Amino acid sequence: MPAKKTFSDEQVINQIMLLFWQNGYYHTSMDEIVATSGVKKQSLYNALGDKHTLYLKSLHHYHQQTLAACAQAMQQLEQAGESPLAVLMMLYRRDLTDSHHPAGDLMANAIAEFGTSDSEVKQATDHFYEDYLTLMGAAILKGQANQLIITTTTSMALAQSVLEARIGLQTRLRQGIQPNIDQREQAWRKFLQA
Repeated sequence: MPAKKTFSDEQVINQIMLLFWQNGYYHTSMDEIVATSGVKKQSLYNALGDKHTLYLKSLHHYHQQTLAACAQAMQQLEQAGESPLAVLMMLYRRDLTDSHHPAGDLMANAIAEFGTSDSEVKQATDHFYEDYLTLMGAAILKGQANQLIITTTTSMALAQSVLEARIGLQTRLRQGIQPNIDQREQAWRKFLQA
C-alpha cells in the first residue's frame, strides 16, 4: 500500500514558485527545492514531477494567482468609482514595489532566462502576457468609451505599449535599479488622458 501524501500540492508549488522567482531556474537546485518544500525528493518527483515540471507548474501557479488578484483589484476599484485610467495604472504598477515578493516578475524573469529556447516556458509566458494584455486592453477600452483615454490609437496597441513599459521596469528592478515608478506613472497618465 503506497504511503499517504502528507503535503498540499498548492502550498508546495507556491514555496517552489517563490524560490524560482528569487533565484531563477538555473540557479535553483533540486536540493534547494527539497529543503524549501520540506518534501523528500522522491515524494516530490512522484507527486509533482522533475525540476522542469515543477518550474512549469510554478509558472502556471503564478499566472493563476496573479490574474485572479488583478481581476479582484480591478473589480474593487471599479466598485469604488475609480476611473478606467486608475484601474490601468494599478495594473501598470501592481507589485513593482512590493517588498513581500522577489524583484521583478516571475514571467519577465523566465523570458530573460530562457528567451525562446524552451517552447513550454515560452508558451507559459506568452499565455500569461496575453491575459495581462487583455485586462489592460479592457480598462483602456472602458476609458475610451467614456472619453477619458485617448482614442487616436486602438486599446490593444496602447495596452501593448503600457505592458512593454511594465516589463521593462521589472527588468530594471531585477537588475537592482530603483526606477521612479511614480514619475513613470504620471508620464503615462498625461500621455493617455483624453
